[in-house]
Amino acid sequence: MSAKRLKIALVSDAVLPFHKGGKETRIHHLAQELVQMGQDVHIYTMQWWKGADTYEQDGITYHALCRLYPLYHGKRRSIREGVFFGLACLKLIAYDFDILEVDHMPYFPLFSAKIVSVIKRKKLFATWHEVVGLKAWKAYVGPVAGTVAYAVEQLSIHLPDHIEAVSSHTYNQLRSILHYKGPLSLVSNGIDFPRITAAKPSKTSSDLLYAGRLIPHKNVELLIRAVAVLKHTKPAVRCIIIGTGSEFDRLNTLAAELGVQENITFTGRLESSDDLFALMKSSKVFVSPSFREGFGITILEAYACGLSAVTVEHPDNAAQHLVKKDLGIVCEPTPEAVAAAVNQLLKVKNPPTKSFAATYDWHKQASALKKVYGI
Repeated sequence: MSAKRLKIALVSDAVLPFHKGGKETRIHHLAQELVQMGQDVHIYTMQWWKGADTYEQDGITYHALCRLYPLYHGKRRSIREGVFFGLACLKLIAYDFDILEVDHMPYFPLFSAKIVSVIKRKKLFATWHEVVGLKAWKAYVGPVAGTVAYAVEQLSIHLPDHIEAVSSHTYNQLRSILHYKGPLSLVSNGIDFPRITAAKPSKTSSDLLYAGRLIPHKNVELLIRAVAVLKHTKPAVRCIIIGTGSEFDRLNTLAAELGVQENITFTGRLESSDDLFALMKSSKVFVSPSFREGFGITILEAYACGLSAVTVEHPDNAAQHLVKKDLGIVCEPTPEAVAAAVNQLLKVKNPPTKSFAATYDWHKQASALKKVYGI
């Protein structure tokens, strides 16, 4: 524990339990761990809750810098939301803090936070989840808008005084693709290993399971098509798809068109992480067909529940680096390849995944973050 109790300001446009995702999970658990280590933690976000501008939970104080703006416009991240939340971050000038940490996505908050950090003479730290790059930006929003977005991405890396990458993949891409030359540390994403260990298996079982947002780059369509392939030899194959998003209705329709609606259960959003862990523990194989992942927390959670994992080969999929030998399979992004990988892993009894997952407990990551902060 630090000799001095420091006030740590963590800035993110989305937080648990109001919006679920990898970055929300990270900031939530690191904040909890920092509180347990004796620090005074404040999270600055949009007003996801009703009532007063601030509220406290688990020793963390949440502040609303602005009203809630939708994160997505159709199937894409909302530029409007990013800009307005970014402008709202100028209000940080009115708050006292010792350490300022900003989530890099959607970039715009970094610009306001830099102004605040210079005026208040505080170092600016930033968490970097993924490097997008010019090619991916053009594919996402078109050639003109993509070029502008890439310029913003390039400019934004020069704003923090210190960047923490959430994976070795992102760490290397910051150096090789964005040519970032400043201070850079690896503070991996993690999992709540003790909580996962304590969870009880669900009475609902499945052969394969997916958990995450249902948005285009998560590529859940590939999983559904793989189930259709598996059904030819395993008519009773069971798949559970956990999550919500812009693709929810289309994916349900696709399952019906392929004749696998009876084989797939769409749960929608689950009430708690314990519900997720329970379903994982009653499944056999975890499938992450995403083309773009900054890390892959759900793969580690699946490992901790005793599952093997299947993910796909793609240059923007950092999750594939978590799928080591004997822990799962990285395959080509085709229905046939995913189905073959699942078939192979269904034959494996008690894969050695839990001990690997334990090395990523959040307490260890928070200790690494404290060293970055110098406390």
